[in-house]
Amino acid sequence: MTVPESFFGIIPTWLGVYGLSSIALSISFFLFYKKLLIHIKNSIYNLEFNNLEQRIKNVLTNGLAQKKVLKRFSVKQDVSGIGHVVIFISFLSFSFSYILFIFADSINNQFSSILLTKFGKLLYLNYLEILTVLVLVALSAALYRRWITSPKRLSYSLTKKPESIIIIFLIGLLMLTHLLSETFNHLTNVSDNFYIISGPLSNLLKSLNFSKSLSITLHDVFWWTHLLTILSFAIYIPLSKHMHLLASPLAFFFSSLNNTGVIDTPQNLETMDTFGANNINTFKPKQIIDFFACAVCGRCSEVCPTDLTGKQLSPMFLINNLMDNATSTSIKTAPNFNEGVINNNVTETEIWDCLTCGACVNECPVGIEHISPIIEMRRHLVMEKSKMPETAESTLVSLEQRGHPWRGTTYTRSDWHSDLNVKTLSENPDAEYLLWVGCTGALVERNQMVTKSIVNVLNYAKVDYAILSGEETCTGDPAKRIGNEYLFQILANQNIQNFIKYDVKKIITHCPHCLNTIKNEYPSLGFNAEVLSYTELLQKLVKEESIIPILDNEKSTAYHDPCYLGRHNNIYDEPRSIVDSIPGLKRMEMCRNKDKALCCGAGGGHMWIEESNNKRVSHLRTDEFLETQADILAVACPFCLQMFEEGLSSKSPDENKSVKDIAELLEESIQVKNKD
Repeated sequence: MTVPESFFGIIPTWLGVYGLSSIALSISFFLFYKKLLIHIKNSIYNLEFNNLEQRIKNVLTNGLAQKKVLKRFSVKQDVSGIGHVVIFISFLSFSFSYILFIFADSINNQFSSILLTKFGKLLYLNYLEILTVLVLVALSAALYRRWITSPKRLSYSLTKKPESIIIIFLIGLLMLTHLLSETFNHLTNVSDNFYIISGPLSNLLKSLNFSKSLSITLHDVFWWTHLLTILSFAIYIPLSKHMHLLASPLAFFFSSLNNTGVIDTPQNLETMDTFGANNINTFKPKQIIDFFACAVCGRCSEVCPTDLTGKQLSPMFLINNLMDNATSTSIKTAPNFNEGVINNNVTETEIWDCLTCGACVNECPVGIEHISPIIEMRRHLVMEKSKMPETAESTLVSLEQRGHPWRGTTYTRSDWHSDLNVKTLSENPDAEYLLWVGCTGALVERNQMVTKSIVNVLNYAKVDYAILSGEETCTGDPAKRIGNEYLFQILANQNIQNFIKYDVKKIITHCPHCLNTIKNEYPSLGFNAEVLSYTELLQKLVKEESIIPILDNEKSTAYHDPCYLGRHNNIYDEPRSIVDSIPGLKRMEMCRNKDKALCCGAGGGHMWIEESNNKRVSHLRTDEFLETQADILAVACPFCLQMFEEGLSSKSPDENKSVKDIAELLEESIQVKNKD
C-alpha cells in the first residue's frame, strides 16, 4: 500500500487520515455507548473481573481462534464456518495492515518497510491479496447461502434483513478498492517485485495505455475510497447486527466461569429490593452484553428442542427481542425501571418453554448464555408477581410442604429399600460414600427399580456406602429452575446441614440434576465435596475389574446423553464405556449425540410443567431413537427414563423396544449373588 502524497492536493495525507478517523471513531464510540454501555452503567449489578487469566483465554480461544465456529465445521453438513473464519481472519489482518500502511505510513511512508523489512512488507502485501480473493469468494458463498438456498436457520425474517446485504457490500468494496489501489500504484511505480494478483492486473491495464497522471489519480481515488469505506463500516457496526464484532469479545471475556448448568445463587435475598429481571437495567451486565452480541446466525434455534417442536421460544428471537427493548429504552428513562420486557418484548409462554438444556449455549459462536436471562425473568414472575403455570405452582407447593416435587406419590423415602440390606448414615457414619438417591429414585416406582439395581451393583463391588433415607430432601433443583430462589436455598441448606452433621466428603448421585446442583451450585452456599455421577463410579469399578460383566446381552442399544450429565457436566464417555463392557451388547449412536444430543423434554422443571403445545420434545427424541432400529434405549437419568417410556408407548407398538438405565443393563450382566 502506497500512501498518496495528499488528499487530492487539498490537505496532507496524515491530516486527512487522522482527521477523518477521529470523527468516524468518535461517532462509532458514541453510538456504542448509547446503545450498550449506558445500560451496563445503569445496571443494578456490577461486572465481574475475577480470574482474569481464564477470561483472557476465553477471548483468545473463542474470539480470536474461532474455536466454537470451527467446532461445527463439517464437509458434509456445514462448511459455512470456514467462510466466516476467512472473513474474520481478513478483519484481523487488514486491521493490522491499516495500523502499518495507513496510520503509520501516512506520517512516515517508510515506516512499514523499516518495521517489516522490504521483503517482509512484500510478503505481507501478497498475503493480503490472496486473502482478498478468498474473502470475495466467501462473500459470494454467504450471499448465495443466506438469500438463495436459505437453510432453515437462515430462512427467518430476522436473518434476511437488508443490513446483511449492506455488510457484504461494504466488505466487498473494501476488498475491491484495496486490489484496485494496489493495481494502479504498480502502474505508477514500476518495480521488479512480484505481486500475485495486482501484478497481473497492472500488466493487463498497461496494454490500455493509461497515462501516469490518470493512474495516480485512480490510485488516490481507490485508496481514499478504501479508507472512507473502513470508516463507514466503523460507524455502521453499532447500528447493525455486526455490533457482535464489538460485543462478542466482551461476551467471551465476561462469560460465566462455571459450567453451563450452573444458575447463579444470590447471597443477599433478605436485602434485595427486586427479584429477577423485567426491566433492562435489572438484567446483569453480561446478560445485557449478550443481547447485543447476537450474530443472527440461527445456530441456537436450529438445535433448540422447543423451536424444533414448534413452540413459541426461539433463542435467537428471544435475544433479539431483548436487544430491541434495550435499544428502544432511552437514556432518560433507563434508570426508572419502567419499561418491562415481559409481555412487551418476550411472552410468558416463551419464558416457560425453556428446558435449560444448554443446546443453544453450546452452539452459540459468540458466547451468548441464553438460559441466564430466562431464569431471571422466571424469578421476576415467580418471586415478584406470583405468576407461573399451574403445574409449576403445585410443584413448588409440594416442594415446600413435602420436600419433594412428586405431589401424587404415596411412597416414602424409605419404602424402596425396606427389603434390602442398605445402611443409613446414622447406622454407618463412617461410610466412604453417601449414595444420594434423589426424589425420583426414591418416590417413583419405575425408578425405584433403577435405584435397587445401583445398590445391587455397588454391593457386588463391595463399595462402602450409606444413604440418608428419610433425612434426604430435594436438592432444590426444580425450585431453582422454576424461579423460586428462596425455596431453593431453604431446601439446599437443609441438605447441607445434614452433610455437615455426618461429615460427608464423597457423594454418589443417581440423577444428573442432583449431581449438577450438589457439585456445582452448593459450593456457593458454602458446601464442597467430591461429587460423582454413579456412571463415573461404575465405569471406574468396571475398569478396575471390581465389576466383571459376564452374561451376554445379544441386543442392540442406543445411548441417550442426558443434558445435565453430558452437555452441562461433560460426562460422555463413562456411560458408553459401561455399555461397551457388557458382552454381546451392540451400542449404536443416534443422529444427535454427545454435546449435540437432543433433550428428553424434562429439563428446566418440565418434568412437572406441561408443554405449551401438543408436539412433545420426548416424542421427537423417541423418533430419533427409533431411526437407529436399536432394541434398547439406554439412559443415565431418571427423568429421561420416564419421558422415553411414555414416548415409546405413544410412538412404537413394538414390545421388543424398551428403555433401561445403564445400571439395569450392568446388573443383568453380572452375577449378583457373590462374585467370590
